[in-house]
Order: sequence, then structure tokens, then C-alpha cells
Amino acid sequence: MSRCLLIDDDGDSREAYAEYLRGFGYEVEELGDSRDAIGAIARCRPDIVLLDLQMPHLDGFELLRLIKGMAGRPIPIVVVSALVRDQDRDRATAAHCDAFLTKPALPQEVLATIETLVRPG
Repeated sequence: MSRCLLIDDDGDSREAYAEYLRGFGYEVEELGDSRDAIGAIARCRPDIVLLDLQMPHLDGFELLRLIKGMAGRPIPIVVVSALVRDQDRDRATAAHCDAFLTKPALPQEVLATIETLVRPG
């Protein structure tokens, strides 16, 4: 079973994606506060991270850099954000996100993106 860490301050969005992914066998840990993300990554050792960029407390772009800079195995990160400007997508790409989806992303689109990163081939 693959583990997914879902970081989004929008509770409805977070819960909808989490329930959908659980239905396909993913173990999902949900976080609504970006400040808890680094500890959660160390604790749950996710296979993939879904990350919203517009978060209170810790900017999603900075969190993306922190996660990618952590020692150990690389963790694929899918950004799911309402930010739609090219410069936001470019910033996320420069911070090494593996995929960028625009909200509201369909749950099927999120699952397909995750599957290509967690179970390639």
C-alpha cells in the first residue's frame, strides 16, 4: 500500500481527495497546517506528497523546497493549487515539484498523476 501525505488548508478539498485515494488503496495522512509537514514526513515516510501552495504559516513554495531538500530518498510531490499564473507554475517547477495540477482538479486526474509517479511503467 502506498502512503500519501496530503497537505491542504482547505478541509473540503483535502477530505475529498483523501477519501477518493483511500478508495483506491492509498494510506492517506491529512494535514491542514503546513507547519506540521516536516515532522509528518519523517514520521509517516510517504511515497508521495500532495501539496497546496497557498497555505497559512509556511508558504507552499518554501515547504516544497524543504521537502525536496530532506535527506533520504526523493519524495515525489504533486502540487494541487488554485494558482494559475505561469510564474506560479514556473516557481513550483524551479522548486522541483514533479507535477502541477490546477484546482479544482478532478479526483481522477489527481489519482492518474499520482499513479504515474508512484507506480511508473
